[in-house]
Amino acid sequence: MKIFNPRHFLRHISMPTLHEFTEAHVLNSRLNIDWEQPPETLPTQLADAVEALDASLPNSDLPAAEREAIGHDIHIWYDDLRRAHMMSNGLAIKEFQVACNGDAEVEAAFASRDEREKALWMMAFRDKAFRDAELHIAFQAKTNGKYWKKHRIQPGLDPTRDRAKLEAFCHEVAKLYKKVGAGDGTHIEISERAADGSIQLAIYVEGPVTAIAHFSENHFKRITTRIALETALVYHPDSGFVETIVKGGAANHTAVLQLFGKHVVEKEIAPEAIEKARFKLNALRDGMLEPFDDWSVHGVEKVRLRRARFSPNGSTGISFEVEAPPAKDQDDAIKLALENLKIQHTFEAEYNLIRACLMVYPLTSADQKTTHFSFDVSSTGSSTIKNLSAHNQQIANIVLQALNVIEADEVPA
Repeated sequence: MKIFNPRHFLRHISMPTLHEFTEAHVLNSRLNIDWEQPPETLPTQLADAVEALDASLPNSDLPAAEREAIGHDIHIWYDDLRRAHMMSNGLAIKEFQVACNGDAEVEAAFASRDEREKALWMMAFRDKAFRDAELHIAFQAKTNGKYWKKHRIQPGLDPTRDRAKLEAFCHEVAKLYKKVGAGDGTHIEISERAADGSIQLAIYVEGPVTAIAHFSENHFKRITTRIALETALVYHPDSGFVETIVKGGAANHTAVLQLFGKHVVEKEIAPEAIEKARFKLNALRDGMLEPFDDWSVHGVEKVRLRRARFSPNGSTGISFEVEAPPAKDQDDAIKLALENLKIQHTFEAEYNLIRACLMVYPLTSADQKTTHFSFDVSSTGSSTIKNLSAHNQQIANIVLQALNVIEADEVPA
């Protein structure tokens, strides 16, 4: 289930994971659960108990400070369940296993638990490894995106762990956002990834005052808040590559790197920009119509172009999008474009394909449910491939190579 629902999520958590997680949680002292009841009834009892506690707060005789503390603990409960739900996937589990390699207790815990239970167990008993994986996956989701850039600096640098120096770096980064109304509040997290030795800095800056409409206790309210502006940096000591996610354009990327050199590695650095390899999406126009590759050798049955955005040659101010039906046996976006564009005789020469969404249908046996996955690619080099599972990332890159969108040596890192 992609949409998070606390009750639905808890129904998939069996004993003893449910008991262990609840017992380790800050909310446990405020609950009264009879854990001797039949295991199949416990998820519902637990959900009922939390909801009843939440519903009792408005009419409680407790001091205001105590009611606020209970409300905060309930908020943490639901947020932790949501975070575990988001990390209940193959990518996250692999990160957990790499981070805890050789940890006998983790290996024993993972032997009999599904992905949801593994995420909950990690949150309860290996919270630092859970948070590190959470930060890494969040960064990966934005790799090759609008705010992402990659540079090369000196390898072998040793980023400081000194909190005072990290806070100084964070406050200097905050100054870059003053012109958009950012405040003075900052927060920084540092994490290390066991898989490649990279070091990630996640920086949160108090954003400008924002008015939002929301519901609280079933009542519609308008409030003002300061949503955090997020900046992140990942440094790879072995190669010297450094990736940044920064809002505000190339100048802010450069400024963040200079501040990283001054405060975090305490060396003057000269960042060398590494441009993203562009996707040759125009190759899809012919490749999708007459595929020349045998998809079955890659475990793929079919590839369709679900959406395609075109821009007139020589003009970036105009574009239009063709969207095909989702059904597997329907014409894809390229065929629809060729059939419906009035200038089909000059289609190839006059228009460039600048963005596309590809749907890939893996081969399945007769008794298996038909599945598919999709990813977006832009001619500028951006894509959502990193959001796929490791297996599907490999298939996506094979598909792009087969369609001549990328060369074999241009597979995104």
